Amino acid sequence: MTSSNQKKSPQTAITPVPFARKLLASGIASILVSTAGLMVIAPSAFAQQSDTTKEAELIEEIEVSGIRFSQRSALDRKKAAVTMTDSLVAEDIGAFPDKNIAEALQRIPGVQIGRDNGEGSSVSVRGVDPDLLRVELNSVGAMGMGGSRGVDFRDMASELVKSLDVIKGSEARLTEGGLGGTIQVNTRKPNEFKENFFSANGEVQYNDLIGDAMPKTNLIGVYKFNEKLGVLVNVTASDKDTVMHGIRNTEWQRFADYDQSPEKTTINPKYENITEKTGCADISVVADRNTCLAQWDEFSPSLPRYGIWKRGEKRLSANTMVQYAFTDNLSAYVGYTYNERDKTAYDINLQFETNSAARVKPQSVILDDRHNVVGFKTANASISNRVLDIDWYQESSMIETGFEYSQDKFHASGVIARSTSEQDIDSRGTTVWAGGIVDLEVNLNRQGLPDIDLSNAYIRNADDVTDTSNKFNVNNPASYSGGASYNYRPEQDETQEDMAKLDFAYSPDSGFFTKFQTGYQYNSQEFVNAKFAYNIIRNVGASYNDQVWTVADQVALIEGRTNATPEFFKGFSLGTNAPNTWQAIDSRAILEELRAISADNTTRTDLNVNRGNFDVEVATNAFYGQANFETAIGNMPLTGNVGVRVVDTKTAANGDVTVRVMVDQLDENGNPVVNPVTGAFAAPVEDLDHPDTFDGRKTIKEGYTETLPSLNLTLDLIPDELELYFGVAKVMAHPRIADINVNATCIINDYTQAEIDDLPNTCTAGNPALKPYVATQMDLALTWYPNQDSIVSAVLFTKEMDSWIIDPDTNRDVDFFNDGRLWDVRQKYNGTGAKTTGLELQASTMFTMLPAPFDGFGGSVNYTFMEADDVGLFNALTGEELPFPSQSEDSYNISAFYETETWGMRLAYNFRSEYLVKASDRSGNPLFVDDGGYLDAKFNYNITENLKFYIDGRNLTGEVVHMNSGPGRMSQYDYSGREYAMGITFKM
Repeated sequence: MTSSNQKKSPQTAITPVPFARKLLASGIASILVSTAGLMVIAPSAFAQQSDTTKEAELIEEIEVSGIRFSQRSALDRKKAAVTMTDSLVAEDIGAFPDKNIAEALQRIPGVQIGRDNGEGSSVSVRGVDPDLLRVELNSVGAMGMGGSRGVDFRDMASELVKSLDVIKGSEARLTEGGLGGTIQVNTRKPNEFKENFFSANGEVQYNDLIGDAMPKTNLIGVYKFNEKLGVLVNVTASDKDTVMHGIRNTEWQRFADYDQSPEKTTINPKYENITEKTGCADISVVADRNTCLAQWDEFSPSLPRYGIWKRGEKRLSANTMVQYAFTDNLSAYVGYTYNERDKTAYDINLQFETNSAARVKPQSVILDDRHNVVGFKTANASISNRVLDIDWYQESSMIETGFEYSQDKFHASGVIARSTSEQDIDSRGTTVWAGGIVDLEVNLNRQGLPDIDLSNAYIRNADDVTDTSNKFNVNNPASYSGGASYNYRPEQDETQEDMAKLDFAYSPDSGFFTKFQTGYQYNSQEFVNAKFAYNIIRNVGASYNDQVWTVADQVALIEGRTNATPEFFKGFSLGTNAPNTWQAIDSRAILEELRAISADNTTRTDLNVNRGNFDVEVATNAFYGQANFETAIGNMPLTGNVGVRVVDTKTAANGDVTVRVMVDQLDENGNPVVNPVTGAFAAPVEDLDHPDTFDGRKTIKEGYTETLPSLNLTLDLIPDELELYFGVAKVMAHPRIADINVNATCIINDYTQAEIDDLPNTCTAGNPALKPYVATQMDLALTWYPNQDSIVSAVLFTKEMDSWIIDPDTNRDVDFFNDGRLWDVRQKYNGTGAKTTGLELQASTMFTMLPAPFDGFGGSVNYTFMEADDVGLFNALTGEELPFPSQSEDSYNISAFYETETWGMRLAYNFRSEYLVKASDRSGNPLFVDDGGYLDAKFNYNITENLKFYIDGRNLTGEVVHMNSGPGRMSQYDYSGREYAMGITFKM
């Protein structure tokens, strides 16, 4: 694409598009089309000004700053890109418009974000999972945590960012790994500054659900020793608290057929031809009678509960860089980036466990017309007062050094870098509970929220079932008469990536080809993890060290060791009965007393690593060649490039392996034991001394090579104004680290009956032999630049998954250990995947052509539609095909701003429709996140040339995260409050 500062010719407005549904969203959607039309018509109309005016504009050079500068710079980056790219630019150093990089990225068409405790955290591009994106910081791969390649964008302060590029197309020169796209986070370099620079920012954040002020500071300094040598330091520190108040049904399970209706609740494809329950008894047709009968069972909420999940964090992000220009042709730099999140998590839960048919009075059950249980009374429930108390430390760092050399037609650059990430999660769970709860009543309101009525609930007297006198009270320690437990679950993991990259470019003086590029890149990634487990349990009535744990002991443990929770859903109308507050156990006080009572001084250093931990190494060598070209079709310039990248990958996965050998029972003569009545061989037994028995660690090495061609073409239908772009490429992402682990449990069937029946040897395992995710993608875009501040664009894209990693199934005759032995292995495997098709529309402008004061207005709108076919995921309970994970069918953004030399304000609204977050939860249900929209605003005032004041707000409409497990089955209802910030920035 070609950059230009000339005015563009007028064109027609974009056509209307369908938008998604929601109260606020539908209202905003109704003005999107007219707004987009205005953004196109206004620049077009004013483009028809007189030649005299145009000449005056060419003479007058206007300095653009603030939001206008940011928007114009982003368009310039898009024009200069050779492949499909959208960008965001900080309006000023340290002044990115969003607090959070993820929340900034959501403004780009095709980008959708996930939220955690109200904050944007993960990013998907065009519906592709965050784990399958590539995220780079200054061209060096950024690291995820816990073996995930999905980057949590809260790890990087937005103050570090100069610009963000979301590359949705592909070029051979780009590092592989972005199946959905590549997100490049770019920071500033010191020699971009002509003179010394200093900036200081102080801010106070406030969340109305928490009620506390939270400080944040940022310091940026650039020192120029001379025009060749500069140093930049950028540090951001903050105390960041978040909270989530949740009311949940958690999961929906099928316990019983309460209505005895002949109509099925679900249809299992295996037994869809069986129309009556009696048919499930036909063993000639039915392999699993219980699964067949479950088709008539209704869906029931399994774990109604209240939760308050608090996070307290001390965050630190720092970046420093030294840059030196040895000559006019040669420069080099060294940079270091560090991010730290020192967190505490304190999750308070009040749980009403009703997760079986035996816990519910069947005659009390109320059903809706979808066969969902919406009301019931308990017969034998449990209630738990539970707290998770977690110390959680995360750290990532990157050190890089690189050079650039240019001489006439030749250019060379290189980078060497090391990225690391590590986390330590010290998780302590403490619970007290009561069992035998009768007449606890649960009724779901229209939203599906549980109304939990304890007014008639009592603890059953086993000796007298008619005794209802022992009422349950959530705030009375004596009510938790079942027992207490402490569950310690620490874990830690580390990831390291080393990278070396060398690129060369040659630009001939003339001819069809304008540039030749080639290069080599080496990446080596290592991951290792370790998990531990330890418990202290006290069940009332059980003996410990010859002492019976009594109800009196239990009450003494709890009394004086509870705290009132914060106000539940403060300032929010739930529409159902819920406690304003309750007495939650004090986790640390309970733990201290349990340890004292049991004389247990076990510490983390005393624990052995759990089985199932693994470590993985992935090494990649990549070579590429690319040629840029320029020609013309008639009077229309045609530019583009063609290239190919070859990626060779070697993996080494190490993990826990158990091989058990089953053999015949032998008589005294060494012959297999036979039942004298039936003539059948006796059941096999395990041979612990067999030479093939194994219990330990194994390493398996595998590898694969992929060839990734790419083609990008841009035709200037109207030079520097109207462009037609076409791009096609093969892209890949490496398998998830957790999927290529070795961990295996295997059985060798070495007995006579197995030989007669031809039974295979079997394993349940990871899959170190997984090949990468591979897709063929295509983009077709028509883009119009009415002027240097405006864009109207339509993009049609497809992505066909040629290789996709499928959920576990049994693969036959696998040489799992690469030693010639064949196994039937239940594991994930490579199959074909979905084909995604989508449409992206965007329009933006600044109304500088209008007379004052209207020349300060500007804004943008974009809309993305996506759908997928042949996804290959199915609802485990109903057999229905599921949508593509992480992909919303509809999403859109609308933002508007007004800016003068003294002050400015900005409004931004983001919406995405329902999407699948998990194909199957623990009960087999898919989990969806419902439609959601977020409104943010910011106001700034320039007190002086060097001093700026601002105030902003996020989630101003109080959006709640809804999750469901299917029609009428609300699973989660989570609210994290509105957030405000006020700050001041000084620059010199």
